[in-house]
Amino acid sequence: MGLRDRLAARQRHTQLLAAANRTIHTQLLHGNTLRPEPATMVALSFAMFAIRLDAAEARDYLNAALAERGYPLLNEGGDQ
Repeated sequence: MGLRDRLAARQRHTQLLAAANRTIHTQLLHGNTLRPEPATMVALSFAMFAIRLDAAEARDYLNAALAERGYPLLNEGGDQ
């Protein structure tokens, strides 16, 4: 993996963490429970950064952001 690939991967990772944080933040402000959905993050990632990802990858990023805040993680189905 060359330097350009590593930089692109780092940028994508940073952008997806930002989308996960935004998904959680939006759910906290506008939702009645902390149940961020991977599908919401998939849509938000595309809207914010034109990044396409699947629900499993979105769930992984959401779980990373949830763990950082000390919240329960999502299971395989997306529910907590």
